[in-house]
Amino acid sequence: MKITARSLFFIFLAGLPLFAQQNTADPVAVLRAPGWNKGIFVGGSQSFANSFSAQTALAGVRVGKVLSHQHGSNALRGSFEAAIDIIPINEFWISGHPQYAAAINPLIGKWNFTAGKTLSPYIAAVGGIVFSPSNLPPGDTSQVNFTSGAELGAQWFHSSKNSINFAVKIYHLSNASIGNLNPGINGAVQFMAGYTWH
Repeated sequence: MKITARSLFFIFLAGLPLFAQQNTADPVAVLRAPGWNKGIFVGGSQSFANSFSAQTALAGVRVGKVLSHQHGSNALRGSFEAAIDIIPINEFWISGHPQYAAAINPLIGKWNFTAGKTLSPYIAAVGGIVFSPSNLPPGDTSQVNFTSGAELGAQWFHSSKNSINFAVKIYHLSNASIGNLNPGINGAVQFMAGYTWH
């Protein structure tokens, strides 16, 4: 009896880690129902529709919440997520001159495609505000600018609670004529890589 009890106790202890693990066969499931996620990202951009050259380097945090259960069918099946970016580092180089800025993107509407099991592509509309200690771009412009753009990305789940993310965004920057001049950045392409906890 003692041997049987010890054997059962040993099997129970050995099996405890299995109870602690979540099923990782379908980690995209975390995007199919409401829930929070938090991530970090880095990136950079290059202007393509300007008379002057503009590049950026940035690092930030994204906090999002999946607001819906998944809807639709086949490849378009997905869930809606609202998110916000806080970007404390958004360094600009305009015609080779460095200029520090910070930004916030409070308006992110994101559709997560959830048909896959380990990969979830997404598309998002992003709106934000850029703050700089001096006028951006330089000249009689403004220290406050507004951005709008479209983002296309993918979240690769290597576990049930974490994903590695890659994205490309096309965006426009303008001060909406709150400055005397509004040269803005007519178009730029931005690449980002990040890590998210779901």
